[in-house]
Amino acid sequence: MNGRAGLFATCAALVIGVSLTSPTFAGEKASARAAADPVWWYDGYAEVGGRFDLNSPNKTTLGKFYEYRDLQPGVFGNFFIGAHRSGGLFDFDVWGKNVGWDDQAFGLDLAQPGAYYLTFGWDQTPHLFAKNAITTFGPLGSSVLSTAYYGAPPPTAAAQAFVSSQSTMFDLGFRRDTASAQFRWTPTDNWDVNGGYSHMHREGLQALNAVSFTTPVSRGAGTRDPLELPKPVDDTTQNGNIKGEYAGTTPWGKPFNVALGYGISVYQNDINSLTFQNPWNGVNSATFPLWNRYSLDPDNQAQMFSLSGGVGLPWKSRYMGTFQYSIMTQDDPFLPSTINPAVAPATLTAASLNGDARTTLSNNVLTTEITPFLKSILRYRYYDYHSRQMPITITGLFANPDTGAGAEAPLTTTPLNFTKQNASADLVWRPLDWLTVGPGYAWERWKRGSYSDTPATDENIVKAFADANWGWSTLRTSLQYSQRRYEAPYIVVTANNNTAYRVKEYADRDRWKGMASWAIQVTDNVSFTPNGGIRHDDYLTDPFRGPGNSEIGLLNDHTWNAGADLAWTANHSVAFYVSYMHEDGYRQVYENGSTPTLNMQTRDKIDTFIIGSKVTLIPEKLFLDTNYTFSRSSSVWTSDCTAYGCLNTPQPVFPVAHNTMNRLDARLKYMFDEAVTRNAGIMGQAFVKLRVLWEKNKSDNWQTLSQQLGWAVNPADSTLSRAVFLATGNPNYDVVLGQVSVGLKW
Repeated sequence: MNGRAGLFATCAALVIGVSLTSPTFAGEKASARAAADPVWWYDGYAEVGGRFDLNSPNKTTLGKFYEYRDLQPGVFGNFFIGAHRSGGLFDFDVWGKNVGWDDQAFGLDLAQPGAYYLTFGWDQTPHLFAKNAITTFGPLGSSVLSTAYYGAPPPTAAAQAFVSSQSTMFDLGFRRDTASAQFRWTPTDNWDVNGGYSHMHREGLQALNAVSFTTPVSRGAGTRDPLELPKPVDDTTQNGNIKGEYAGTTPWGKPFNVALGYGISVYQNDINSLTFQNPWNGVNSATFPLWNRYSLDPDNQAQMFSLSGGVGLPWKSRYMGTFQYSIMTQDDPFLPSTINPAVAPATLTAASLNGDARTTLSNNVLTTEITPFLKSILRYRYYDYHSRQMPITITGLFANPDTGAGAEAPLTTTPLNFTKQNASADLVWRPLDWLTVGPGYAWERWKRGSYSDTPATDENIVKAFADANWGWSTLRTSLQYSQRRYEAPYIVVTANNNTAYRVKEYADRDRWKGMASWAIQVTDNVSFTPNGGIRHDDYLTDPFRGPGNSEIGLLNDHTWNAGADLAWTANHSVAFYVSYMHEDGYRQVYENGSTPTLNMQTRDKIDTFIIGSKVTLIPEKLFLDTNYTFSRSSSVWTSDCTAYGCLNTPQPVFPVAHNTMNRLDARLKYMFDEAVTRNAGIMGQAFVKLRVLWEKNKSDNWQTLSQQLGWAVNPADSTLSRAVFLATGNPNYDVVLGQVSVGLKW
């Protein structure tokens, strides 16, 4: 944010001398033209102001408040300048938003309407996770993180005091800087060519969960040390695309269009690994490593070729289709499996992945008007992901990173492949002018694996909808029922998992899904819209097939919601809006064991209430917009026994977790008479804006960890007591922000 004072001195000058506006306030653009329609005409908007705290918020708790925006106290500015040549011969727009802050954006648009369009942009987007992260690791932003030695475990209160004295508080997050350009060229009515390019750079810090090992030895290995580290982020993603489309008429007099496209995406990571020190080990050994290394995301690229189009057919039909072929590659050299000099690195049959994955997509839609009142829609979609990577065998690998503990048998990688097919047939029938109904059938098939005989899942779906429009109201409803079945009785996920365990993507499932909304125009000024939805997923796993044979996994996942919207326009100066929504979710899952003794159930509820208003206090001069949101959620966990016994006696009691959010946004705008600026020798209309924003979030979630050391959470647990966190789990904040700005538009 260096040079912010200079930037806003410039903005202030523009308020006086030039016309500026922001696309955020596009509705405020003046469309004034001289009566004689001069060769050039201009519009614009400029705003400069300041933000300030109206309370004294704890700055370290505002990570969530600033997550994707920068509303910190200080001077800000927005602007827009537009220049237009009469007759639509040329348009020029340049704009800026929140200039000088970490979410600022700038744009430049050039166009000759009907011929070409050019757009250039540059913006910044923050992603702030926390402003109160704490760590002893450093230097921050480095790919090699060292730390003070905490002392030999187990941790003690003295160790905690030492760690606190060695810790640094910092902002955990990164920023995206994106430059982009797009063009569109329409040389004739038949041709449309467009393309674009973007360059995004991310830089900052992100949390990385890692693990190392310390004394004592347990089952031939060290005790696990969970570590949360400030991972450096420094990568670049470049995307480019171009497409040409031709539209014309077939020999049989029907319209058609065909388009060819190409796209490319290139990802480059400037940091390929993170090396970090174990704070609980004073010296290195084959079982207790002093240093550890984790690999980070490798460089990769993807290319995409596409052919799409549509054509009118005889018998009042139209076909639309897309074919797309993609190539994804990655060939970064493998890193050695360990940096511990006391451990021999694993051997691999290749020096790099030589990754090469191909995808094929075919999407087809055929629409036919059977009669003026009956239409059919047929769809078929095929997607195939196929890895061309050759198998790689790894020998001499150890299960515990950077140690010689937990020797693994030779491992051979297996490429991941899958195909997904979707087909559907729908009828749309309008038996009455006010009623449209229709049944439908759909089929979905997932086939995962590398071999043709790999079992697949098939899902059959029946659905129906009904829409009614009586003029004074519109009712929309839909309902579907589906059954998904897996071709084999069980799936063995990995050798380390119980053979009776099913991941939910493979489990047999019955699903009910429906929605309804009814928009009612009660009077000319009042509308009322109740709405709701339901989804019931029941997985047919059987946890009671007998001891040692139970099918384990998610059993039920049920959600529903219901609410209503009310809008009232009292007159041309006053309008109100009220909305309420209740959401309810229930899940049931059994312990991952062949003889389960734990039945977990969770129920989550969210109530959201929104009220808003738009009031013109003085016609054409003073406007007030307000919006208030209240959201309250609760999460209940229940632990029970099963028919086979109890995992815990007595059963653990989980406190009910609540989260409450309040948000009030009030904006006041006053427009001065144009005579005020005209008497000052300035063309345009001046205005002043006031804004008050209040946000408060309060959570009592028992899972929230604001601790740096796991020892403070549970010193009796040998693994948790050695955990080192970034202490970023506090979601509570309370901030009242004020904003004052002045501006000019013309």
